Amino acid sequence: MKIRKSWRKGNVELIAFVLVLPFLIMPIANTVNMLMDLTRYDTLRQAAREAVLRMEIEGGMTDDELYNLEAFLKSKGIDTDKVHIDYTPYPVPYGEDVKVKISMETVIRRYSITFGGVKRIDNNVEMVYGPITSVSKKYER
Repeated sequence: MKIRKSWRKGNVELIAFVLVLPFLIMPIANTVNMLMDLTRYDTLRQAAREAVLRMEIEGGMTDDELYNLEAFLKSKGIDTDKVHIDYTPYPVPYGEDVKVKISMETVIRRYSITFGGVKRIDNNVEMVYGPITSVSKKYER
């Protein structure tokens, strides 16, 4: 029995590699997407924690602090049109609670293998950090 010249050993290995390639790339692509999601969530966490510390000192969220919070989020590449910030406004008396919660509409992207090939799955979710609470330490006489 003769083997056709086009099906040499090198060609078969190449075809096998091309068929296995999606199984090799998909875990890497999903890991990168998960790390990007965690980075966005960590940015929300940093912003909320910094905001609640400033709110403790100032006695609530001032307009300047709200501007600084939005500027921080913009500097980290987050679209502030998709961000919603719930906070305790200034002034808050000494000993009262101050709260902040940051939520953001985002798309979580994953890849999976189906019978039709590699499929991208996009889920629209709301990423939320908070509410975190502290106590106002602003004392006025």
